[in-house]
Amino acid sequence: MNKTILVLSVFILVVACGQKNSSIKKNIKDYSEIKDSLTTRIDKINENGKIVGFSVAMVDSIGTLYNEGFGFADSETQKPYSSQTVQPIASISKTLIGLSLFKAQELGKLNLDEPVNKYLPFKVANPNFEEIPITIRQLAIHTSSITDSDNFWKSDYILIEKDHEKGIGIPKYFNEPKTKISLANFLESLLTEKGNLNNGESYSLNKPSSKFDYSNVGSNLCALVIESATGIPYQTFTAEYILKPLQMNSSRWSIKNTESNNRSTLYATNEQILADYTTVGFPASGLIASSTDLGKYLSELIKGYSGNGSLLTKESYNELFKKQLIKSQLPEGVDANTGIFMDYSKRGIGYNGYDPGVMAYMYFNPESLIGKIILINTDTDFDEEVRPTLNKIYNVLSEYETKLK
Repeated sequence: MNKTILVLSVFILVVACGQKNSSIKKNIKDYSEIKDSLTTRIDKINENGKIVGFSVAMVDSIGTLYNEGFGFADSETQKPYSSQTVQPIASISKTLIGLSLFKAQELGKLNLDEPVNKYLPFKVANPNFEEIPITIRQLAIHTSSITDSDNFWKSDYILIEKDHEKGIGIPKYFNEPKTKISLANFLESLLTEKGNLNNGESYSLNKPSSKFDYSNVGSNLCALVIESATGIPYQTFTAEYILKPLQMNSSRWSIKNTESNNRSTLYATNEQILADYTTVGFPASGLIASSTDLGKYLSELIKGYSGNGSLLTKESYNELFKKQLIKSQLPEGVDANTGIFMDYSKRGIGYNGYDPGVMAYMYFNPESLIGKIILINTDTDFDEEVRPTLNKIYNVLSEYETKLK
């Protein structure tokens, strides 16, 4: 009798395990089918090849849900654009300034509400309101009254090489290769009274803290404050406290230190290569990364938003994501807001970026806690179909949020 019961028990257990394994296999198959469906949808959107190459990733607080490359990192050699392909991520770079500010504050090196002049090697003041100090927080939420003058835009982009093959796209505002000026000297020349790049347009007519006015110069100055306060070069600080802990092993601040095999060529259009360039104001736009590395970063941001981040304390993350602007500071009709280098928009919480040959989106949905990333290697200004194609791809990702969760 006991032997019969034992045999039946073993049989039932085997059947149950078989059903469980079958269920697991079915779930894996269904998940694979969903990803294949998403890939097909994205391929269909860009079937005209307006975007030469791009990668798409979706993540949650645990890790990667989807990560694929499309098109070419180099169309001439037919090198595929993969999830490991690296390229500049433009203004998404600014989000690292936000995390670095709070890490420096946690280390006791600065306070966000202190005047920037406490840390800088030169004096910064809006000449229209010299008595009002500009604070670190104002730089971080774009209310410092520091503006991006024409001289900034004319001086920031620098060609890597002097000579180029016929047909290579070189915008007029790209400068000839030269010994790169330091970030500190560049900002001093733009912002101080006798600076040779200060043409009277480096400050607005608004009082500090009164109006939101997006500023790359102010963002770069914020990075210089971190460097001055900690005594550590900004590149080294971000590598030590962000890139290494998250194992963002392919991410770099310089194109010269990036493996050419993984790097994408940049394009003015799907038929014209753009000349390689760098920027003097690298903290605001110069990080080079892949969708794989950026996915690790966005996953950490989602964890931080949820109270479980590893790079900063819970208190720091709460302040990073806290909406900083009041209605009177926003332009008329604008319903968006910002944290510390962290935007709130219809796409969610995160950042986007544009530079020549580059467009990038990195946002997460605060309700589903799913993040979406798109990096493209094709400029959006020279072909009117590129940006709508990019937006269609992003919208499809939104459709698949709950399917991939």
